[in-house]
Amino acid sequence: MAHNKNGDTPLPIEMAAIRRTVEVMRAKRAATLKSDNSDSGWLADLVERDLDSYQEFVAQLRVTLDPDLLGYVPEICAKTLGDTRTTRTLIGDQQVDTPFFHHGDLVVKGDLGVGAPFVVTGSVTVEGVLADCGPDSVVTIGGGVTARGVFTSGEMLVMGDIEADVVYGDYNDNTLHAGTIRARLVIEDDHETIATVKADLYFDLFDYQGGYGDGVQEQLRAFLVDEVFAADEDADEDEEVFDSGLLFARLREGLPVFRADAAPEGR
Repeated sequence: MAHNKNGDTPLPIEMAAIRRTVEVMRAKRAATLKSDNSDSGWLADLVERDLDSYQEFVAQLRVTLDPDLLGYVPEICAKTLGDTRTTRTLIGDQQVDTPFFHHGDLVVKGDLGVGAPFVVTGSVTVEGVLADCGPDSVVTIGGGVTARGVFTSGEMLVMGDIEADVVYGDYNDNTLHAGTIRARLVIEDDHETIATVKADLYFDLFDYQGGYGDGVQEQLRAFLVDEVFAADEDADEDEEVFDSGLLFARLREGLPVFRADAAPEGR
């Protein structure tokens, strides 16, 4: 996978303009709520320091994370930067390990791995798999996401909708927030999803139970190709169970993961 250190000069930030944007947003929200609001303290902390770039601004999310308020970040940036948004296209597989910021839409012609704070004010389109890596990643997207697969083990907020073949949440320290998720398969593997889910096959936290929920393996076996099942050391010697690693390996390789005769239930 190509390594991406953002590939460009950090975008300079004018903190006075950022602070003015925040003050306007806080005043409007306070007027709407008819009182002061609990968002104010976090927003004040976020804009307190003098910073040199938008990358430094989003880097703060790693240490000042408030999942309920992440949606403010792309909004603050977009309102401050105004109509300067652009569409950026990255060619080939990308691995982002330093704070990333883009004002506008982002297109990745390959897979996208995220291991750092990541903010895009518009939508993100990934031809392959979008995968984050908690706790280092904090993904905040002001628009929607389109990808073949989405894998998240960190904090991921998508202000719009997610369109994908597979959406998989792993590990319980963080959450996936989105408007509506439209996918063939959605799995909450001890990872809470806060969204409207429209999927052909959907296992929430309580249904999935680490893959051992009632009827889970049988439903997956009828839905997915044999190549995404492997021997499980905790199961009977001859028993194979669903392996998410094998599933996403096939998604990255562009190989089929659904049985040809797997009938969708409708979204």
